[in-house]
Amino acid sequence: MPTIYQQFQDLNGAEKAYLRNHPHHVLALKESRSAAFAETQRRFGKNARNDKSDAFRHCFWSALLARELGYVNALAFTSAHENFPGNNIKEKQMDLHNNRAGLDIGRNKGSNAQLSTRCMAALQSGKLKIMVK
Repeated sequence: MPTIYQQFQDLNGAEKAYLRNHPHHVLALKESRSAAFAETQRRFGKNARNDKSDAFRHCFWSALLARELGYVNALAFTSAHENFPGNNIKEKQMDLHNNRAGLDIGRNKGSNAQLSTRCMAALQSGKLKIMVK
């Protein structure tokens, strides 16, 4: 397992800048990322790219962050996360859309199970964007 320092080195510049200003958010960011990947794996059996599992993961991760860090901080970090050289514009737009849906879900609080259920409902109702069916 990579060290915290190694994980920090893997972040993009915008994410690093956010964490320099909010070092107390590191644990919440790390835990929410792990929870989002685990829940996506549980629900879909995979963590793929540009499909329903990706849309759900972005929504759920953002919902967790909004609950833990507040809407404004979660929006700042999730936007920073998508801000890296070479990020395909269509993928970035999809991810930002799904992040925003999750932020709106998370601002209403709730348990992990409740946030997961709300993100799944958003996916099933067509509120989340996907590129690959």
